[in-house]
Amino acid sequence: MSPQISRRTVLETAGTLSLAAVVSSMFAQNSWAASVPSAVDFAALRTRWVDQITGRTVIQAGDPDFATAITALNNKAAASLAKVNRAAGRTSVFTDLSLANDVHIASTYQRLQQLAIAWATPTATVFGDDSVLADIKAGLADAHAVAYNDTKVESGNWWNWEIGVTRALADTLVLIHGELSAAEIAANCAAIDHFVPDPWQQFMAPRAKVTSVGANRVDLSQAIIIRSLAGEDTAKLQHAITGLSQVWQYVTSGDGFFRDGSFIQHGTTAYTGSYGVVLLTGLSKLFALLGGTASEISDPSRSIFLDAVEGSYAPFIINGAMADAVRGRSISREANTGYDLGASAIEAILLLARAMDPATAGRWRGLCAGWITHNTCRPILAGASVPRTALVKELQASGIAPIAETAGHRLFPAMDRTIHRGSGWALSLSMSSNRIAWYECGNGENNRGYYTGSGMTHFYTADLGQYDDAYWATANYNRLPGTTVDTTPLPDKVEGEWGAARPANEWTGSAALGEVAAVGQHLVGPGGTGLSARKSWFISGDLAVCLGADISTRSGARVESIVDHRNLHEGNNALTTASGSIAESAGSAVILDDDRWVHLDGFGGYAVLDASPLTVLRESRSGSWSAVNLLAGSTTVQQRNFATVYIDHGAGDTPGSYAYVVAPGASVAQIRQIAQGNNHTVIRNDATAQSVEFKSEKTTAATFWKAGTAGDLVASGPACVVYSRHGNVLSLAVSEPTQKASSITLTLPDGTWSTVLEGSGAVLGADAEGRSILTLDTAGLGGQTQTVKLRR
Repeated sequence: MSPQISRRTVLETAGTLSLAAVVSSMFAQNSWAASVPSAVDFAALRTRWVDQITGRTVIQAGDPDFATAITALNNKAAASLAKVNRAAGRTSVFTDLSLANDVHIASTYQRLQQLAIAWATPTATVFGDDSVLADIKAGLADAHAVAYNDTKVESGNWWNWEIGVTRALADTLVLIHGELSAAEIAANCAAIDHFVPDPWQQFMAPRAKVTSVGANRVDLSQAIIIRSLAGEDTAKLQHAITGLSQVWQYVTSGDGFFRDGSFIQHGTTAYTGSYGVVLLTGLSKLFALLGGTASEISDPSRSIFLDAVEGSYAPFIINGAMADAVRGRSISREANTGYDLGASAIEAILLLARAMDPATAGRWRGLCAGWITHNTCRPILAGASVPRTALVKELQASGIAPIAETAGHRLFPAMDRTIHRGSGWALSLSMSSNRIAWYECGNGENNRGYYTGSGMTHFYTADLGQYDDAYWATANYNRLPGTTVDTTPLPDKVEGEWGAARPANEWTGSAALGEVAAVGQHLVGPGGTGLSARKSWFISGDLAVCLGADISTRSGARVESIVDHRNLHEGNNALTTASGSIAESAGSAVILDDDRWVHLDGFGGYAVLDASPLTVLRESRSGSWSAVNLLAGSTTVQQRNFATVYIDHGAGDTPGSYAYVVAPGASVAQIRQIAQGNNHTVIRNDATAQSVEFKSEKTTAATFWKAGTAGDLVASGPACVVYSRHGNVLSLAVSEPTQKASSITLTLPDGTWSTVLEGSGAVLGADAEGRSILTLDTAGLGGQTQTVKLRR
């Protein structure tokens, strides 16, 4: 069939179907009569894959959103064609990409894939264009001859050879399959097989092979599955599919999904929002490709992955953006923002929803509708592909009502992350521990992210561009919000690459009950400065009380605790105290000794609860993405205004402390009232325990660093505890944050409690004075919260 006939047929078909019908055609069910695919079956799967990655059957002629998607595709194709090297005897396919460089080799194949998608997409400018097809085929031939064949050995980054090239090459082989000879297909499949003989493993000789896990396993398997469609290799197809189930089995250490919803990659890095999105995206496409066929992914344990949509991914999507706390080194990528990753996650969830039961599908689509509706910063259809455009428009046409993001707390102790959603704001906490690295850098990315795991507080408000408007290109990496830092300058890549180094701290953990959470981190600072601190965050429905104690360093340098480091974009938001406006011009700093609070217009307020002087700084900051991402950052200088609020602990030998409140959305009058401390009381703030009482919630929260007391509560050892008394009922949320002790014993407040109403494994007793003692079995819980209810 000629390209012209294909084009006409596709357009005629698309013109006669409703939007829902054409989108459904991307996921039409096939039933194979035999378990071993025939040539016809392989052809059907190739057709389905091309339909899926191009969206060629769902384009609605005359629709402006599809027209925008096609324009974006045209622009990318035109840019790539303009760089084709047409010199005689060329040794590169594109003029700006050397086939002697592993990064450029991967980019070469990715551009060829991009051109193949445009060539196969109806209404694209180059659809069915013979000259473009010739460029693609010649590009494949020359790249194969010069750089990527079964005689070559990997150099540089393994990812480029085993994933970057293989996925793009496999897609291209399927996209132009009918235009390639059997010899061309065989040669390119042999090259893929040379670098990825088994997707269950990564690294080729002479490197020692390791088992592939997580997103890497999905990427490798996808490459081999699609390569198998091109080469019609049943054994490789089935082996790659079988290997997918490894990625969604629960783990208790290392890479993968944890029962608390955490997702870790590279062994020590919280990566739900980057590698996790790669895994989500890849699996959603493979589920759609194979559904209803003899190769359908039917492992019953796949429900673990499906549960992760709401248990792992949804909690970290905030107004359509993926939280930076779970994006690892991708925060340094100019072209891979939180909104980009959020959009990818939404697309994957919508794709998966097509195969779910009506109730689950409706719930997922409602969540997606909510994220899309509330994203007024980077609309999801801006620059969207044809397949993404189709899925979003189908959702919009369905009339499904948006579902609000769930208020309250989600705790992820396995990866030292928490997320809280209040009224009009959210807080994501990023910490580190003896299990989780301070940060990850690698390949020239995020070399200065050393303090991102030192208790960084990401406050999300109506300012949807706070972290996506050149924040990481212009921020002061030594003054990230929520962190306590030694001001000794740290070199790039301090603590090494790939998250290999972890702090030898005592514990990091959390617990939550109702509207109140207790989160603690024993901070051991990066860089060997000797910095240590005990940091706790007590979060209620409308504010966060932040306590720090036992703060010291051995370096002799000053220590600072950063209350906030707010991106004002190009604005000059007013800073107000009881004395009036302060720090009105860039470069001005004010130390507040008497005024105990400050209000930042457009955000809310901050109040100091102890005697610590508060420094308020307004500054204009500039930087480039290339300074924080050597791999792909642009050199364009970005400039943004910042408001920074911090506490200077000095360099004395006496351990420092702090106690402050952050109240997003608070007015001037409200933060003034909050500063008076009428609604909350700091009970204890030292090296033994930190504790706050929230009076309006009738709830007390505490973090115990060791055995001791906090008010009228006693703990036998390290613990995170939140409790609330209502009449004759005492409700508690408790976690064992070291993730090592087999039990916790609490001596309870307020008299005698006689009956356990809720709480498996909870045992009540009494001490010599008649006070109630609660013992909880914490073995194997991995720091997760237990809830208990007692009655008098």
